[in-house]
Amino acid sequence: MEFHTPDHPVTTWRQFFIHIGIVTVGILIALSLESLVEWQHHRALVKEARENIRREIDENRAQLKQNNADVQANMTRMTRNLQLLATLRTTGHIPEGSDLQYRLAWSAFSDTAWTTARDTGALGFMKYSEVQCYAGIYLQQQIINAQAMALFQAQTRAVSPVLIGGKPEALTPEERERVLSRSADLLADLKVVGQLMSQWDMRCAN
Repeated sequence: MEFHTPDHPVTTWRQFFIHIGIVTVGILIALSLESLVEWQHHRALVKEARENIRREIDENRAQLKQNNADVQANMTRMTRNLQLLATLRTTGHIPEGSDLQYRLAWSAFSDTAWTTARDTGALGFMKYSEVQCYAGIYLQQQIINAQAMALFQAQTRAVSPVLIGGKPEALTPEERERVLSRSADLLADLKVVGQLMSQWDMRCAN
């Protein structure tokens, strides 16, 4: 924004006030244009952020179906493991052709669009109710992701005695009980993740 002095000396009050009026109008126009440009920028920022967040939620919703299926498969394998471990505890061996399967399938839900909108300040220009709803969705998502990631650590702890011994039959009675107990805990944790996903509300009012 630039200011220019009059081309000729101001000799009367009338000329002075005219000049002041021209300058004032110019400043108001410049500020209005600047505000308009900034408003349009914020509007575009919010539009892009909203579209990205909604797209990401849709993608996570599709991933939810796959993760639900994976959790059910994980629970089936873990239930089978518990049956084999119970047989091992009773007979000292597992049936021929059977083996313990500790393999978890899981894909973390994305929050890139949400964190980008937060870091760019786009959330500050959205309606409070809209941001509140998105925040609730992503908070639930964060809890589910954290709980699911903890499953991998629980799985490692459950199977570690078998990895050390080389085969289930080599486990001591204490190790068998440890693997059995930890495997039961892992199955319970899988059920918790499944329950959290079933309660996840991913809807926001348009």
